[in-house]
Amino acid sequence: MVFALLVFAAVLTVFAVDLVHRTPAALVGAILVIAAGAIGQEEAIEAVHWDTLGLLVGMMILVGVLKESGIFGYLAIKSAQLAGGRPGRILIYLAVITAVLSAFLDNVTTVLLMFPVTLVITRIVDEDPIPFLVVEVLASNIGGTSTLIGDPPNIIIGTVVDELTFMDFIVNLTPPIALVLIATLGIVWLVYARWLDTSEEDVRQVMALDAASEIKDRSLLIRSSAVAGATVVGFFLQQITGLNPAVVALAGAAIAMIICEPEVEDVLHEVEWPTILFFVGLFVMVGALESTGFIEMIAQYLAGASESLAGTAMIVMWGSGFVSGVIDNIPFTATMVPVIEELAHVRGYDAATVEPLWWSLSLGACLGGNFTLIGASANLVIAGLAEREGITTFTFARFLVWGFSLTLVALVISSAYVLLVEIP
Repeated sequence: MVFALLVFAAVLTVFAVDLVHRTPAALVGAILVIAAGAIGQEEAIEAVHWDTLGLLVGMMILVGVLKESGIFGYLAIKSAQLAGGRPGRILIYLAVITAVLSAFLDNVTTVLLMFPVTLVITRIVDEDPIPFLVVEVLASNIGGTSTLIGDPPNIIIGTVVDELTFMDFIVNLTPPIALVLIATLGIVWLVYARWLDTSEEDVRQVMALDAASEIKDRSLLIRSSAVAGATVVGFFLQQITGLNPAVVALAGAAIAMIICEPEVEDVLHEVEWPTILFFVGLFVMVGALESTGFIEMIAQYLAGASESLAGTAMIVMWGSGFVSGVIDNIPFTATMVPVIEELAHVRGYDAATVEPLWWSLSLGACLGGNFTLIGASANLVIAGLAEREGITTFTFARFLVWGFSLTLVALVISSAYVLLVEIP
């Protein structure tokens, strides 16, 4: 356990201070924990979330095909004009759109769709894209918390706990998430966005742009949009079809490559392979922590540190939030579910009484992904795409400046909601 923890901490450190690129650092860390026997080779393979990687690859390919039609340039110009060409308003508009989409789509899918739009817009208004991208990632993780299908921890909780329905998630999580989003964007506006300005000449140039001229190939737009739309419908129908989102995304990618007839080699270049390989290494290292009992130990401690329901709920929320900032929240949530079930059994809680613990786990695990750059998949995907575009300032430290403080605000609001509304 100690060796696996030391390796994970070392990799996190060299990544945080930019000593080594995150991909080779994570892969070396994975090799070390395997070589030391902290996790077996077969266990290491099982520890990799292949469904997450499949979803990433499929959506990256699909977005790559869509991009060739020019649709993102069109949407960028339209969004900028809707905001009157003012950078601060544009930032808030894009964040709201991202949050709403993330409630119904996977967070990674949403940020993949928003990234090219954001890049085009920031170039038009001549602004640093990093704050725009960071705020969108934060909004994505916030919005995804509001529904059962919005974030992996919610999917885990919703599929394991039979008493919780799709509507239960919306009714109990949308109110605090709406407050968190308003507070987050309010702070962003007051501290940063409202100070963004551009010249009247630049505004006139933005408003004079012809969005329609960005569409390069209308036939490709129709075909690729149809496939993308069908893929999104496939995500919505998951409970009916039983198809994993990764299967849906890869099917959409394959159909898009057949129907739209792009150069396959060019489309595959759209996949952010360094990010994919980083996830492989990260999953193996987290798997070693799970295999050696470290994650279970943390989960048991969080759930057993208080005898009262309110105290337990706060420990679960804040503990999950901080742990999810440095450890993938998927295995942590999967470990916490049986712990809470056993806790409810021992204390004699019925299904209604234990509900606040489920909402606390959801809010903590999902919102905690905003603490650091490695806290959620969406964060790392955007960092990888930014690096590919030559944006080298999307660093661990810069994300931490935004993410840590705003996540503290989010958890404070969520805590107040659970204590005042959910605890009987």
